[in-house]
Amino acid sequence: MSAHPPRKPGQDAPTPLTSGRGPQRFSARKNRTRATQTTQRTTTSPSSRRPRTARLRLTDSPPPIVKSAPRPTPLQGSADPRWVLAVRTAELLQGDILTPECRERIIRMGRMFNLTPFDANMIIAIVQDQARRGIAPHLCPTAGEPQLRMITPPRQRSFRQMIRSRRTLILATLLSAMLAIEMLLIGWLF
Repeated sequence: MSAHPPRKPGQDAPTPLTSGRGPQRFSARKNRTRATQTTQRTTTSPSSRRPRTARLRLTDSPPPIVKSAPRPTPLQGSADPRWVLAVRTAELLQGDILTPECRERIIRMGRMFNLTPFDANMIIAIVQDQARRGIAPHLCPTAGEPQLRMITPPRQRSFRQMIRSRRTLILATLLSAMLAIEMLLIGWLF
């Protein structure tokens, strides 16, 4: 008598899971049915044994707004900070190379124009790319103008930032005025 129960038609031959010892032999078909039973158990609700179906819920909230790619903003003349930075970069180029000191100077200038360091580095890269393509350094900003338009223009300073800079200027003016008055009083008394 065989240790295995008789096979049904279409049933695969038993495959051992261990080294062949003991009753731990399962057929591939049984393994597949066990896997589907396990997934059905996890996807069915306890009250009914039918698989759950996904239901759409209607909500009153509008769909989320997806930001599109930045639109090119035209340069606002020769006073546009992006253009000024590009021209200064072209002036400081030595062939198609920019020294680290000049790069730092341009990034500082970009901060003064309210550009992020990333944007300042992008402007430097645009001008250097034009120079590497063989364009004369003084023509690089003009050749790279379409790429310069892709950089977002700097935001205007907020009112709080303007007050801080004015506050510093006012304090410096008051201190110098007090010093001048003191010097006059000392000169008048002696």
